[in-house]
Amino acid sequence: MTITFEDQRGKLFAIAYRMVGSAMDAEDIVQDAWLRYEQLASPPQNPSAYLRKIVTNLSLDYLKSARVQREQ
Repeated sequence: MTITFEDQRGKLFAIAYRMVGSAMDAEDIVQDAWLRYEQLASPPQNPSAYLRKIVTNLSLDYLKSARVQREQ
């Protein structure tokens, strides 16, 4: 299954934005997820699910780092 960035961008942005609450940070997360996807040696069976999982994980990592920075 071939997917394009524009096909997935809106859904991925919505996930990231709901999680981090910042449009700029959500856009960075989506870009980072797409770059990771493009660097894969072989495409996953379900690219959409893979990208959603990567965006979720990157958003969680962002939230963890933001909390640590606030605590310091």
